[in-house]
Amino acid sequence: MNLSSGYIKTISTKVYKKFPELKGISPSVSKQSVPTTKTSSKSIQDYRYLLTYKGVAAMPGGHTMNRIVRVVANHKGRVIKMALSK
Repeated sequence: MNLSSGYIKTISTKVYKKFPELKGISPSVSKQSVPTTKTSSKSIQDYRYLLTYKGVAAMPGGHTMNRIVRVVANHKGRVIKMALSK
């Protein structure tokens, strides 16, 4: 099961709203398995997805800075965590 393009589009809209310098950047998507716990059923395996956006931000004085935003989302497209690397 892969993350659908509709969910990717919805997540990207949230990223572009928070980080406008990344608008138009398409993410790289990788699947991560979620460790099972004793209370969860072992027959159903849920996955999380890591979406990575890489871009460049303009700084004062004509300098640039690489910006990497990592988004962890569940299999239904809900954002669990969003982190910025400067």
